[in-house]
This record gives sequence, C-alpha cells and structure tokens, in this order.
Amino acid sequence: MGASVGIGALIVGTSLMLVFALAVQSLDSRMETSLEIIDDAGEPLPSFRIDDATLWEGAVLTVTIATNGSGYQDGTLVEQSGSGGFSGTFTVDAAGGIETVTITNRGNYSSPPTIIVDPTGQLVGSSGATFSSDIGNFIYSNLTNTGPVTIKNREAWLFLDGGTSEEPTNLGSVTSGTTTHWYPGETIQLEWAEDGTTSYERISLTSKGLTMVNTLA
Repeated sequence: MGASVGIGALIVGTSLMLVFALAVQSLDSRMETSLEIIDDAGEPLPSFRIDDATLWEGAVLTVTIATNGSGYQDGTLVEQSGSGGFSGTFTVDAAGGIETVTITNRGNYSSPPTIIVDPTGQLVGSSGATFSSDIGNFIYSNLTNTGPVTIKNREAWLFLDGGTSEEPTNLGSVTSGTTTHWYPGETIQLEWAEDGTTSYERISLTSKGLTMVNTLA
C-alpha cells in the first residue's frame, strides 16, 4: 500500500513538473515575441517623396565618335541645327583627334540629331570629326528623404507604370554621384536612361514597405 502511494505521488509530481516546464516555455516564447514586437514598434519608419519627374522620349542617350579628325583642342559639341537642346564636351589626343565625349545636356528629339564640333575657339585647320547618336527615353527626377531613416540605395526599387511592363530597376544604378546611402534630409538626382520605345505615364519608388508614385511630365 505504501509503495503504491509513493509511486502515485511520484507520477503526479512528474506530471506537475512537465506542466510547469511547458508553461515556462510558453511564457518564454510569448515574452520573446512581445519583445520583438516592441523592438519593431520602436524602429522609425522611412519617409520619402518624389519631388518631380520628367520623361524625355527623344533624349540623346549616346554619342559615338565615328571619325576622330585632327587639329582640334578640347571643346564643345552642339547639334547642327542649333535646336533641341543637346550639348556636350570633348577631349583630344596628342594629334588633336577627338578621343572622349561627355554629354552635358541630352536635349529632346524626334530622330537622332546631327552632332558637330562647335567651331568657337577651335584651331585653324581642325577638321574631319564625325559622330553618330542614339535617342530614347530618359527620366530626370529629384527624390528627397523626408524621414529619420538612412536608406541604402540598393534596397530601393523603381518601377514604371506600376511595373506592369518592365522589371524593377535598382535605385543605386541610376542615381548621379557615387554615394551608396540616401541620408535623412538629402535630395538625390535620378538620371535614368530607359531606351525602350514605350511611352510611360507614372514612376514609383518603393523601399522598406513604403511606395511613392508620381506622374511623369
């Protein structure tokens, strides 16, 4: 009889210890979850805006040197008719042949413009340089980080027309400058060559669960 009572008490005691252990484990799990929720709630949320967005459907995307020419000194490039807004600069090699071209204003055209050397300030006898150009969509935009959170450019993504026709583009690949972070209060410039033939209406930017949309002018 005494042995039976002892065994029964041992079984009851073991069961109570198991119940207690399960209860403690459940409380620990709930406490961890609660602490995670508190931590998440305490983390500030990002905030940003698209200040403006302009799409030029006939922007000059590239200028290729077809013939280097000779006798030039570093100077500027213009569009032959003087219209459309294109401008650029160039550097020359030891023989005065044009070796590099930089676009400073892409302009806006319905067909590839004829690019020439601006003769102003050029040496007598310089000649022979010719160029080819390609046009396409180019998007200019100013983006401002209005919140307290520093955003990594690689963690922000751009879409055109809601992403229905194009894959997302990483913000870090289309911003001017070399910074990899978008700091609170900072305005960055978007320069995005999108050389498709589609005409877009909207641009959207998303990061850390926040999405902002603006109409392309």
